[in-house]
Amino acid sequence: MFLAFALSAFRVRSAYRAQVWAMLFGGSLDVLARISIWTAVFGGAATVDGVTLPQMVTYAVIGAAFLSAWDTTELVREVGADIRSGDVIGQLLKPYAYPLALFAKQIGSRVFDSLVVGLPVLVVMALIFGLQAPASFGHGVLFVFYCLVSIGMIMGIGLLFGLLSFWVLDAHSLEWFMRGMVSVLAGGFVPLWFFPAGFAEVAAALPFSWITFHPMATYLGQEDLPTSAMLLVAGAAWLTGLFGLIAWLWSRTTLRLTVQGG
Repeated sequence: MFLAFALSAFRVRSAYRAQVWAMLFGGSLDVLARISIWTAVFGGAATVDGVTLPQMVTYAVIGAAFLSAWDTTELVREVGADIRSGDVIGQLLKPYAYPLALFAKQIGSRVFDSLVVGLPVLVVMALIFGLQAPASFGHGVLFVFYCLVSIGMIMGIGLLFGLLSFWVLDAHSLEWFMRGMVSVLAGGFVPLWFFPAGFAEVAAALPFSWITFHPMATYLGQEDLPTSAMLLVAGAAWLTGLFGLIAWLWSRTTLRLTVQGG
């Protein structure tokens, strides 16, 4: 059933060709803007805080094309729309877990976006600006696992905020709150290397940083292999706790459901 939902979302996404072209154009502009900004920040300097411009170009391209390219609030909007319309009641009557169906549909949509939008943007930008390879074979292997944690983290955070809509009945405010937190704390645009020391330490310990910052720091070799491996385990622990919290919250949500307009 999970696979069926994911495939359905994949096919639905592929039906909107104009949207795909718009996403390709927007994704390319996003990457170009980031590279331009970091080129201006470095201003010809070899390094800034121990980070080189080629490293930041790689960070910007991979981060923008894949790790930071996900619409983090789409899931929140979907839950909010179901609550406002009353469709969530019909969802609850069906023989599957509503949160699991949401997760599966998001996976299908994101796989399509990554293959059809993220990959072409990555290839084109790599040909134009060049990308650094992983710091070592071990860092590259860890990066693959970090990507899995990153996907799970952004989906889990989106699902958590989506379920909170059942309690506050206003998904719009949660959407903006989540968007702001992810934009800053994930390190997608500005890596945590450039944050003030105290703020950077706190942000690096929060689950948001496993969306973009820790995967890219590992890819670029900013942490040695043992430290990167321990951070990966910590991210997996955060992910386990996050989905445990989602399961608990869903069990509480179904006991006090109130639907606007339904």
